Amino acid sequence: METLEKTVNGKTLRFLNTEAFDPEDWAVLSANHFPARNLSLSLSDLEKLPHLPAPEALLLTGGDPGPAGFEPLYAAKGLKTLVLDYEETDSDEDGIRLDRLPELDYVLSRSNLNIYHLGEASGPIVEVRNFWRGGKAVKITLAPGEELARRQYFVILSTEGEGAAVKIMEILNPIQAALNEMDKRYSSQLDRIAIIPFCISDPTVPERRYVSLKKRCADLRLRIDWADFVRAAPEQRRLLCLENLRASAAYIAKKDASFHLEEFLADVGATKDS
Repeated sequence: METLEKTVNGKTLRFLNTEAFDPEDWAVLSANHFPARNLSLSLSDLEKLPHLPAPEALLLTGGDPGPAGFEPLYAAKGLKTLVLDYEETDSDEDGIRLDRLPELDYVLSRSNLNIYHLGEASGPIVEVRNFWRGGKAVKITLAPGEELARRQYFVILSTEGEGAAVKIMEILNPIQAALNEMDKRYSSQLDRIAIIPFCISDPTVPERRYVSLKKRCADLRLRIDWADFVRAAPEQRRLLCLENLRASAAYIAKKDASFHLEEFLADVGATKDS
């Protein structure tokens, strides 16, 4: 049977990949009394989880849960590690509630949008791969009842760049430091904002414009033209970054009427006369 490898908490784990299963494979697995310690399952097959050997580590891939939603997951016993290996960027459906998985020790998620109930977690180590500081993924440890917003500043600036990331972060880091010092909340309807300009040579990679008042978060990844940036002088590069911040903030303001756009732009130095 096919397996998938994933680095989790510094260790390489091998997951039995049920997405490659045929009906006979499912029958064998469901009848097996020996636990499959690490199991990979799509969200579309989540309803089968109660009929399978209870895994200690579960890797979930994309799909649409059935009518029972995440209830089969919440009923799992002995689950210590959960990997959410999918992006949730377009849906306002409820994410997985970590407070209903009290035995978890460790959670790894590709996107913060998958687990916006982090504030209700009961203490697992949570690693979210699309939050970055200093070029590294942020690893968050939550105490019972502690909110993610209290462990991170309200605004997170980062970048995805192809040979341009260092130059962009040289511009963004002082702005991030100033925002951290002020530690303001520019919205009554959002708990965190991630603005992550991306600058790559492939023009087909889509931008991301995500603002969810239900999930109380925003994730903006607007493009900086790669050719323009790499050819630009230092001051022009700074202006390109500020324009990206300005465009990102303007989009947030369209979705969130409580967002203090002008104050934010003034604080990041992205007003029109910058």
